[in-house]
Amino acid sequence: MQSESTARTAFLSGLIDYAGLFPPESRDMAGAVTGYRDARALQSWMVDRFICPDRRLEELAAHLDAEPDPWPLSVVVTPPSGVWSKTVADYARSLEVDALALRDRARFDVAEIKIPPEVVGDPALAAMVSSVRSSLGALFDTVLFEVALTGDWVADLPTQLRAIQEAQAGAKIRCGGLAVEDFPAPEQVATFIALAAGAGIPFKATAGLHHPVRHWACEPGVKRHGFLNITGAAVFAQALGMEVPELTEVIAEEDPAVFELTDLAFRWRHRAVTATEIQRARTGFMLGYGSCSFTEPVADLVEMGML
Repeated sequence: MQSESTARTAFLSGLIDYAGLFPPESRDMAGAVTGYRDARALQSWMVDRFICPDRRLEELAAHLDAEPDPWPLSVVVTPPSGVWSKTVADYARSLEVDALALRDRARFDVAEIKIPPEVVGDPALAAMVSSVRSSLGALFDTVLFEVALTGDWVADLPTQLRAIQEAQAGAKIRCGGLAVEDFPAPEQVATFIALAAGAGIPFKATAGLHHPVRHWACEPGVKRHGFLNITGAAVFAQALGMEVPELTEVIAEEDPAVFELTDLAFRWRHRAVTATEIQRARTGFMLGYGSCSFTEPVADLVEMGML
């Protein structure tokens, strides 16, 4: 984060992981590499990692030269089908080759991996998550497990987060996608944030978060979550102990006028947090979010007077 400790910089520093390779942007590798370079040139303090699918790491290596400051990567790991924890352990060995090919150009920082819905109810879930964490932890500083919000999510979400906590890993929540069903309800996101805060589990969000405030989107015909809503709710949960009902209100908020981000504080209606509280939450709890666009979030923040 920037050394200048203001609420604005604490809130926005390193907030965005660049996901230009992913839908709906879906750039080719050359375009995504250029997009990330441009983002670092435009607002380097706001952009953090380059997100790359594991199967495109070799392609990425072909587009990068040696860097004085190797790019931090967040790698989306998709192991072959099979027994989840075993296939990840075997697959991690092949990732070592990619890490070697990228040295001096990019470094493995974060691994992102989905918890398959079919293992959520397995009594051995905690052991499987711990095994996957161990396999990937040999290559990555941080391992984030994307939770499944399908089926009986009220019962399944705490189970998944307990397994993640026991493995001393981080969590990831998907906030959107190409289909209506990819967008979790505000209550689901609020519950995830409250449980993660209570358990001290760091997390990132991803998908559908191009714009600051929750809004209606004609495509795919759903209300999209806002990154101010999500990040603000996370800070409130960690700093103020805000609980699910009020967190749900923050996440469901659609009025940009009730949000304020200045050098002194972040505010939503009558609630406020200081620079120190924001920095503490951002450093150890709300790690950031993935976005396939960098220019849209920046332009929106400028329009709102926050940049």
